Amino acid sequence: MKGSSGLAMARGTLLAAMAVALAAGPACRSAAPRPAKGVAPTPDPVKAFVGRTLILRHRGDAKTISIKRAQLASVDGQCDVVAEVRAAAFERGTARLTLETVGRPRVAGRGARQERCRGDQPQTLLRVSGFEPGSSAAALETALGRVLQTPEAYLRERGLDFDLPAGAAPSAPTPENFVSVRPERRFWVDAVHQDPARRIRQEAAVEFEGVVGTDGRLHGVRLLTGLSPEHEASVRRVLPLWRFEPGRRGKERTPVQVRERLVFRIYR
Repeated sequence: MKGSSGLAMARGTLLAAMAVALAAGPACRSAAPRPAKGVAPTPDPVKAFVGRTLILRHRGDAKTISIKRAQLASVDGQCDVVAEVRAAAFERGTARLTLETVGRPRVAGRGARQERCRGDQPQTLLRVSGFEPGSSAAALETALGRVLQTPEAYLRERGLDFDLPAGAAPSAPTPENFVSVRPERRFWVDAVHQDPARRIRQEAAVEFEGVVGTDGRLHGVRLLTGLSPEHEASVRRVLPLWRFEPGRRGKERTPVQVRERLVFRIYR
């Protein structure tokens, strides 16, 4: 009987130990190391350029432009183009931007005959090295702004200040024949488009109407020349960059209904 009693006691002790272990649950296990808190990735300082349409200075006919930051102020060449930034990345002190040509910039005194472009380049890779790896977006904006300019910066280099901020679309424009001073172009863009099949090459004037607001920009544009949806999109891409000296009634700026035209060129 003693053996049976000892066996029963041993079983009781084992069951009690198991019960305690089960009750304790995961707390008795070795604590798993907590995962390290994730560190937020540093934002790419040139990503803000993607989607912007700017004027690529000097070398718009180059397939690849590789320069150092210190050379940005001395880049030469006479081929300026309007380009949309399609991709941008910053790594190890080098900014890389992929640019798609969408037009040619125009100002008074610099028209098509003043261009010195060897040909149309549908895409340009701009690579600028020599930045500090931790450069800020503001520092990159300032440096790259020497070769990728806004219409305002492009005009400023020619001694033509334009500092009107963008405003809301006007609701009641004035017809051109009712103003004392008609809106005057300061900066405009002729559109270019590469034929996907590389077969068509032509140039034509495209007429449109819209309103030049008191902010000197085009609003509510309606194309008067019939174009395919693809070609119309190419023309509309460049219109937001146009800048005017606003029209006036007396001394006050006023929105004015205008009819304008640009050159649309399709190349192979």
